[in-house]
Amino acid sequence: MNKAALKRMTRRTEFYIFLVLIVMCAIIEIVSKGQLFEPNTVVTILRTMVVDGMFAMCTLVVMISGGFDLSFPAIAALAYSLSTTICLKLGWCQTNAWAGFILAIVIGWILGMLNGWIIANFKLNTMIVTLGTQTFFTGITMGLLELKEITSTLPVGFRTLGESYLFEVHNSAGLRSTMTTMFLFFVALCIITSFILNKTMFGRALYAIGGNEVSAERAGYNVKKVKFLLYSTVGAVSGFIGMIRVCMARQSIPKALVGREMTIIPAVILGGASIFGGEGSVFGTVSAIAIISVVSNSMLLVGIDTYWQDFFNGLVILIGVTVSAVQAMRQKH
Repeated sequence: MNKAALKRMTRRTEFYIFLVLIVMCAIIEIVSKGQLFEPNTVVTILRTMVVDGMFAMCTLVVMISGGFDLSFPAIAALAYSLSTTICLKLGWCQTNAWAGFILAIVIGWILGMLNGWIIANFKLNTMIVTLGTQTFFTGITMGLLELKEITSTLPVGFRTLGESYLFEVHNSAGLRSTMTTMFLFFVALCIITSFILNKTMFGRALYAIGGNEVSAERAGYNVKKVKFLLYSTVGAVSGFIGMIRVCMARQSIPKALVGREMTIIPAVILGGASIFGGEGSVFGTVSAIAIISVVSNSMLLVGIDTYWQDFFNGLVILIGVTVSAVQAMRQKH
């Protein structure tokens, strides 16, 4: 690696986030007396990264475009709750889960279209719009439709997919853990997101709009169309992710994702995405999600009360916002 490439790498936030991840893992491994790298602990951490990591990909592309989406947990909850209820009442998904997934994707797409239409046509603050639609979608789920928890009666197809795994491991005490098949969807979404951001006109449009929307419009990008497609797609993917969570947890609980955005958004910011738009990468985001997953799953290993997780999440927000502000000031100078 030449000096110019090394200099570029060391100026990127994700490089330091990855270093923090490595150092943190080393420290926890020492303090926990070798428990962090036990096979079952590693598999557990990777499992917890699936849903949060996939939501982080949605948040990343939105933040690169200069926006915020607070409604993705509510979209996912409405999509998977309604899809599971319909499948249960109609007797679908007893052999496979794909009908439920398709239904959730369609519902998520429609809900995302509402976000996209409002944001693209009225040019309102994305945080305010999605905060409003978040409340609206939650009201539909809990109030208008009164969707209930589904646990023991979950369609067999969902349960079967959730129980499928790639391999199993055992720790020194004989405790068994399995790597869920859902992990493949996480990897696939990361690859797809990276390809879109780095190799397509749509990805370049997102960076351009996030950098300067007026300049992007002058450069020939159809900002209104890009934003509408962006939020519609995020809604569809959120519905898909919601169904993955249902399969993994083997239960459909409408309130299960309440407040999840307060973990995902700080992680994406910590991973190098700028709160002002135009910055962010898949590698940095995955590294940040890994840090949060390692910390949340290793607290008991090092004898720290899990209530400290809120403290850590708050610290992540402060650090992430500070880093974004410093990056923005450097770019201006």
